Amino acid sequence: MTYRSIRSFLHLSVLALFVALTASCYLPNKFELTMQVAPDGRYAVSYDGTLTQLLFLQRIGSGELQGHAIDEYVGIYENEMRRNSGFKEVTYLGNAEYQVKYEKQGSLAKEKQYSFPTRRGIVLGLRRWTAESAQDYIARFEATGHPALQSLAEAGFANEPHIMELFGDRLPAKMRQDLIANGFWIQGEIRIWTAAKVGYHNANRVVEGNPSLYIWSIDDLNQPSPHMILAWTPPSAD
Repeated sequence: MTYRSIRSFLHLSVLALFVALTASCYLPNKFELTMQVAPDGRYAVSYDGTLTQLLFLQRIGSGELQGHAIDEYVGIYENEMRRNSGFKEVTYLGNAEYQVKYEKQGSLAKEKQYSFPTRRGIVLGLRRWTAESAQDYIARFEATGHPALQSLAEAGFANEPHIMELFGDRLPAKMRQDLIANGFWIQGEIRIWTAAKVGYHNANRVVEGNPSLYIWSIDDLNQPSPHMILAWTPPSAD
């Protein structure tokens, strides 16, 4: 984004909502995100690309932050990222944008949900369903006529005792429109490797194998977020 375009953030009609939703929200610009998901819920994630801190961007654009104040917040948000041990490299590029390298491993057997880069702004997340949350998710699918319902039925997921879901968040439509109108762009690829049984996905392309590769090419803020529903085989307690 140019300096002139970010200045126009002062005129966002949803400024209050923007501030509320973007306090810890980092939006990718140009990136490659790869995730391996094992049937037992172990995962490994790598991200190489840029992240823009949206609240920082708004405060620069509105003129609230200038000069040394900008320099101070460059460090504040860099330190915020570095508190997460997954961030291996963080370099400030200007206009609230950071070049980062990130790597993380974990297991759904030890945690209910994984979120990148933060819980409040999820580019990519992985969570396991509980009995209660499964009812909530299915109810939402039924209320919206989500295509996952038919896919899950055809895949026999009604008989799956354990389920995990890969997902991402999307900004509200008005906010996406304002960002696009002010020159914000996105270009990247998300690649998910898994040998788990898949009941639903909205990937652009699938390369069958063991494991199979699911690919999302991202070039528009209005694209649907990546979404997969998979069978989860919890590791034995032995």
